[in-house]
Parts: sequence; structure tokens; C-alpha cells
Amino acid sequence: MSTRCGLFLLAIFGMLLAACDGDRPAPAAAAAAAAAPREDIFARVMADKRVRIGVKADTPPFGVASGDTYVGFDIDIAMAVAKQLGIEQVEFVPVTSADRIKRLLHGDVDMVVASMTITRYREKKVDFTLPYFQDGEGLLVKKESPIASYLDLAGKTVGCVKGSTSSYYMKQVAPDCATKVYANFDELMAGFDKDEVDAITTDTLILIGLMKNAREPDAYRLAGDRFTTEPYGIAVPENQSRWRDALDSAIQELWENGRWQVICDSWFGPGAKYETSVNFSITPYPH
Repeated sequence: MSTRCGLFLLAIFGMLLAACDGDRPAPAAAAAAAAAPREDIFARVMADKRVRIGVKADTPPFGVASGDTYVGFDIDIAMAVAKQLGIEQVEFVPVTSADRIKRLLHGDVDMVVASMTITRYREKKVDFTLPYFQDGEGLLVKKESPIASYLDLAGKTVGCVKGSTSSYYMKQVAPDCATKVYANFDELMAGFDKDEVDAITTDTLILIGLMKNAREPDAYRLAGDRFTTEPYGIAVPENQSRWRDALDSAIQELWENGRWQVICDSWFGPGAKYETSVNFSITPYPH
């Protein structure tokens, strides 16, 4: 290639680069955007005495829509945390497993209390408080199913919801099974009842909730024991340490003053609709 031709190609390449760079912010603008002060959620919430909390609306026993309000273990925890902080107005915003992080990052809510497992992957996008509860992944099958545990899933299809940790875990514990992802728990159960999948998976207490609220609860059963550990945390935007610290403090106070146990017993204790053994405890930080 001649020198003249090479110089011509270099000139064209330079023009293309300049055109592409036109879509990028100038270094000064990018630096200014990075240096822009972030809203202090703690200061706003404590000044207004009002907080917006993302919760589930279709996930018994953690969060279910009930008329104009919401009920569930997460709802009671969220209300107790707000009261502990002296917040007078609580606005619940329905979220799903698939959109709860997006809603938080978009600023639609100030915190998410939605049976959300703390994972290292999620911590790349949001921050979490210390765990306020813990469950584990389980498997729900039809009563007559031959499946006894996740060890029997080779060649089977398992349903799960979008945005949950379930499909990831299935690839780890049962790589020879297929997964079918549904938008929410209502669609998951509908697909299960239509035999689109051989089993469904999510956290065990959610499976118990779905089973107990089904038209024919006796038509299902849990297959095997929990096979993961799922610590639940309250999610908040990154770089909001005062807000996260306040929530951490409130969670520990609820444990120390006994309110956490009262809430837990009302949902999972002896005689409760979702009675089960809860092996979880919080170790408060020293004062």
C-alpha cells in the first residue's frame, strides 16, 4: 500500500473516531456528573417522616395485596422498622423479583423489603442491611410426583420466577434439568397447574405460602429439604451509608426489644397459618 493511500485511510479513521466521540460526554462534563452530590435519603426521609417501601404483592407469606393495603411478614417488618425510626407515613409500592432493583435505582422507592436474598452479584448494584430473616431454596411438586428431591430432576423441567436466584441454583444443583422462567408467582402457579413444568422452585416458605393459598392445597407437597441458604436483607441504593446504618440499627433494636420475635411468631409460630421451624437469629452489634 502506498504512503499516500495509507495517509488517506488514517485520515478517514480519525474522522470516524471523532464522529463516535461526539456521542460521549466531554471529560469535563463526565467529571462534573460524577462529582454531582447525591440525594441524602436518610436526611429527606427523617425530615419528611415519610418513606416509600418496595414490597411484594403476590408472595405469601411475605407480601400480598389485600384490598387497598398489603399484608405479610415483610410488611410487618417494614412497618416496625419505620416505627422504630419515628417515620410516620409509609407508602408501599408493589415490586416483583424482576423489577425491584430497577425500581430502587430509578428512585421509585427508598428501600426494598421483598424477600430479597443478599448475594454478591446483587451487591454490585445495590447495598443491603444486615439480614433480617433467612430461608432456603426448596422444591414443590404435585402430590403424586415421583420426584423426592432435587437429585431426581434430570430430564425434568422446573419453573421459577424472573429475577430470582432460583434458575441460577438449578444450574448448580441439577444441571441436567431444564428451567422455565415466569414473570411472577401467579403465572408460575398457573403454569404448574397446567403441567407445563414438573416442579417449581423458590424459597421454601414462599412455596408453603403458594401451596396453602392454592385452591387445592393437598394437591402439592414439598420434595426434600432446603438446599441453599437465603439471607434476606433490606436493599437500598449504593452510597447511602447513613440510611443503611439507620436501618441496621432499627433491625437490631427490633431483635433486642422482642418485636421481631412477635412478628415472626404471628406468621410462623405455633398455630400460625404458615407454622414452621425458623432457625434464624440476629447478633446485635455492641452499643
